[in-house]
Amino acid sequence: MRWRRNAKDAMTRVWAALCLSCSLSAVGCNKSTPSQSIDPKADKPAEAASDTKPELKYGLTPEQAAQVLVQVGETKITLGDFAERLGSQSPYLRARYNSPERRKEFLDNMVRFELLAAEADKRGLSKTEDVERVRRQVMVQQMMQDLFDKGGLKLADISDDEIKRYYDSHASEFNKPAQVRASHILFKDRGPAEQALKDLKQKPADMELFRKLAEQKSQDLATKSSGGDLRFFSETEDKSGETDEPARPAAVRKAAFSLANIGDLYPELVQSEQGWHVVKLTGRREPLKRSLEDARRMIQNKLWRDKREQAIEKFVAELRAKANVQENAAALAKVQVKDGLGNTSTPGAKPASAPAKDSEKKSVK
Repeated sequence: MRWRRNAKDAMTRVWAALCLSCSLSAVGCNKSTPSQSIDPKADKPAEAASDTKPELKYGLTPEQAAQVLVQVGETKITLGDFAERLGSQSPYLRARYNSPERRKEFLDNMVRFELLAAEADKRGLSKTEDVERVRRQVMVQQMMQDLFDKGGLKLADISDDEIKRYYDSHASEFNKPAQVRASHILFKDRGPAEQALKDLKQKPADMELFRKLAEQKSQDLATKSSGGDLRFFSETEDKSGETDEPARPAAVRKAAFSLANIGDLYPELVQSEQGWHVVKLTGRREPLKRSLEDARRMIQNKLWRDKREQAIEKFVAELRAKANVQENAAALAKVQVKDGLGNTSTPGAKPASAPAKDSEKKSVK
């Protein structure tokens, strides 16, 4: 969703956006956002008969949080503002500002920013499109957090039954079959393949010789530079159609799995639709099974993310249904953008180098 993509950039400027909007609207930071305001309980007189102590945020009482540290023009920075801003930093940065000298430096940075924000306001920058865009992005991000993070579904709301049902219905995600790693040398013609196999049989344990022959003679362009490495794979699952995965014909997989020891050379040539293969076993992984308890946290997080996304989509759909959304598809088609190579796209035209369909891909022969 667009708000999520934009929000990542916007939230890197949350500090700037919040303080800027605070200053630009002539409202002090101590009265701009709920996160910066004092606990509402501070406005109520303390009940003398109550033994309940008020909750302290950042170790400050409401009175302490309201204490003004510095005033920059009309903007007041309170102790609560300082604590809130410091607390929003990463643990690494919070540790950095753990001395009086460093905290004074942090406060000076806040003052510096307020001075710059006030000057930007004087120059009319509060009315620019960029500032308004950032303000709206932060506003949307805050609303989504309030609705779906603070007041929405919690991890604890994901039940044990839901977790178990997901685990049972997605067994393949938590059970990994045995895998092997193999290298091969591919030849189009049988003659050269037989000679290579003969040479390798004289030194079957010499992996360096295998690697050199693969680099020099293999006709598999995808693996020859890596000594014919086919990486890890299972016996029944071929991922050759996936990105960066080398082709592993069924005959090659079967031959690799038949070898008992790492370093073994398959004693015969292996024929596939690609040609003739010399195959060597280079690694092995035992099957893995992840228990429900081991996978519980991961499943819980995934189900929470899925439900959160569903709630967001439903919320947006309801807003869209209430709004009068009208799209101009004809105008949209006129937009032209440049790709990473500097080529300008033409509406309705096919890309200059469109990838071939799976049915059009041909194996090396």
